[in-house]
Parts: sequence; structure tokens; C-alpha cells
Amino acid sequence: MATAIPDRFKLEMRLGRDGDIEEWLATDVSLDRPVLIRSLGPESSLERRRQFLEKVSQVASVSHPHLLKVFAVEQVPGGAYGVFEWTGGSTIADNVNAQRSVDLADFLPNAAGLAGALALLHEQGSVHGSVDLNAISYSVAHPAKLGGFGRVETTDANGDVRELASVLETALTGSPPGGPPPSERIDGLSSSIDRILRSAQAGALTARDMEKALTAAPTPRAPAPEPRAASRRLLLAALVLVALAVALVVLGFFFSGGSAEPVLPGRQPTTTSTAASSTSIITVTTVAAGAVDVVEVSTFDPLGEGGEHDEEAPFVIDDDTGTVWHTESYRAPLPLIKAGLGLMFSVRGTPSAVELVDMAPGTSFEVRWSGSASDDPGDWERIATADAPPGVVRIVLPLRTDGLWLLWLTDLPQAVDGSYRSQLAEVRFQP
Repeated sequence: MATAIPDRFKLEMRLGRDGDIEEWLATDVSLDRPVLIRSLGPESSLERRRQFLEKVSQVASVSHPHLLKVFAVEQVPGGAYGVFEWTGGSTIADNVNAQRSVDLADFLPNAAGLAGALALLHEQGSVHGSVDLNAISYSVAHPAKLGGFGRVETTDANGDVRELASVLETALTGSPPGGPPPSERIDGLSSSIDRILRSAQAGALTARDMEKALTAAPTPRAPAPEPRAASRRLLLAALVLVALAVALVVLGFFFSGGSAEPVLPGRQPTTTSTAASSTSIITVTTVAAGAVDVVEVSTFDPLGEGGEHDEEAPFVIDDDTGTVWHTESYRAPLPLIKAGLGLMFSVRGTPSAVELVDMAPGTSFEVRWSGSASDDPGDWERIATADAPPGVVRIVLPLRTDGLWLLWLTDLPQAVDGSYRSQLAEVRFQP
């Protein structure tokens, strides 16, 4: 980067460009914290640098929980730069590209907060000028924050509101405005949200009006539970299928003369094959078998801010490879941000092995065990270390009864959009 940045800021990784602004992940060595640096190089005009400095300085004078903090801004030989807080979170664009929907419980507080942040900017005589999906960072357990400051302005205060409303609708539905209203696509969402967003998109609301309307809007309802009558019908159907399966087993045993192993429906007779398999096996040691039960699963993020799509964690033990747990999306390699993150399993029994199904290939991970919970990963016994291959990886475990098992991710593969993230479909502890 040609712009002369003071030695106080150690540049760690170039993140890319935001229009004519170059972005870097850096370390503020005097305070030992990660920061985001946005800079203009020598190709920028003096007028463009003046506009950048003025805009970032205006934002630095405004404090709001949903505004990205500005730590410093300065003109230097060959350019200008601003230093901002590093949230480590993904942008709304990242979530939309990954087809991850916004948690409805988080939507209204964050949407109202962003509108309030924009209103405060406007009341201080400033505008953002270019609100889009990449200007807002959002991840579970972090408040949504408006950033992207210092861009070339393309709109006024009224345009800021219209653009924010369009971004919020896209975050809800995954599609730009123009299709069916959000309430017709999302169960439990009030139609009042449609009216607020469409009014703002039409230029009929100020940012403050939008904040007040979103704050007063009804909280989205959770999907209604299935009626008990339907549940009883499903239970009866399941009992009938079980009885049918037992009858088939008895008949199979009868016609085989009792000399062969009964063949259950959907089960093939045991054979030996040397064909290639998509399952990789990592052997640590062998153990005795026994009954195994996963009591609970939760995310484990002691070095972050406590959230890695917590609501998706149960997907890895639901015996459905169509449901997937995702990590957050990071704009830099995980080791530059924190030592790891993962999933913690409370297990009853003595598992002989664990299978990881459809983890993102290239994910570096460890399997650890502890007799009791600890927020320090160093307190956990390291059992195995590997990089995830495609398909299924099977790890044979040493003798450990009950306790907690930790799947600790230490590095994440880079996705096609440049972010770093991983995912996992199933975790199966085997007796």
C-alpha cells in the first residue's frame, strides 16, 4: 500500500477495495487490538482526499451503538487514511450471498438501531451517501453497525433512508425489493413491516420516523406449534410402521429356516468390499463399546463475543444432512482474529468414534475432551488434529466416559466471495 501509515499500525492483511478506498486488517500495536484501516492512495485527487477527511471526521464526532467507531483520521504524504473498529463480523452482503436469513428476533432491534444511527448522522448535519449491503456488518451476538464511511457520496439524506430500507428488505428476504412483500414470504412477520419499508423506500419517512415506526412494530411471532391431534396421528402412524417392520423380520427369519441373519427393511446383508469410500479414518486408539447419548450441543466461542449461529447448533445432531451449522463469515483468516471456535457436546457414555459429515473441505480442526466445562481451550485434552476432507471423516476415540467433547476449529477455508467460513452437517458419536 503506497499510503504512508504510521508504524503504530501493523498491517496484517489486505482485505480488498471499496470503490477507490483500500481496506486492510491491521493491529494497533500500542493498544494491542485489531483495527480496520481504510485509505486513499496517491492516485486520488487532493479534492477527493479533502472530502474523505471531512466525511470521516464528521462521523468521528458522532457516537451511536450502531455506527462503526472511528479511532483516527489523517492526511499523509501520498494519501489519507482512517482507522476504524474491527468487528470481525460479516456484512449483510455476506449473509445474503450465503443464503443465511436474519434471525427474526434480532431484526427489529437492529433495523431500528440502524435507522437511529442514520438519523443521528443527519441531525449532526452529515449524510452517509452510499448505504448498501456491504456498508453494514452483522453477525449473531453483535449489533448491526453502519460503516463504509468515506465513500464518494451518491445520494442525500432522503436517499440514505431509501437505501437503508432496501438493504433491510433484502436482509429479510434474500432478494432485492420488488417481489412479494416480506410478510408474505416470512411466517410470523407483521404486514406493518411491509408498510414501513415500502414507505421509506418511497421517500415518505425520515430516518427518525423510520426508527420510531420500527421500534413500535409488533415483534415477529414464532411459528405456531403443530396441533396435538396431528402429533398423535403421526405417533400412531409410526407405531404401525414399527409393527410392520417387526412382522417383516419375523417372516424373514421364518422363511430362512432360522439359519440366516434376518434382513431388516432398508438394511443390506453384511459384505466385505475394498471399493473406495468417501469416509476418511483417523485412528487414535481403540476402546470398548457402550451406549452413547448426546445430551446437549452448543457453540463454543470464548475468544470472540459468544455467538456462532447458536440457533443452528442442534442441526448437527438431528440426523438430517440437509440442515447445516455455519460459522460466522470472517473477512480475514481466523488465526489473525482468534485462536479458534467450535461446538461443545455433552455426551453420556463411552463413544468409540465420532463421524463429521460434510464439513467444509480445508477446515482445520481438533477434537478435544474434558471432564468439566472450561472457557480456556488449553484446559481441554487434545485427542486428534486434522484438516477436513470432502465427505465424511471418522475419528476413533480413546477411552473417555461421559464428560464434554469439543470440536475446535482452528482455521477456516476461503470462500469464492473472499470471506473465510466453514459449515458442518452432522456429528455422530458412535458406541
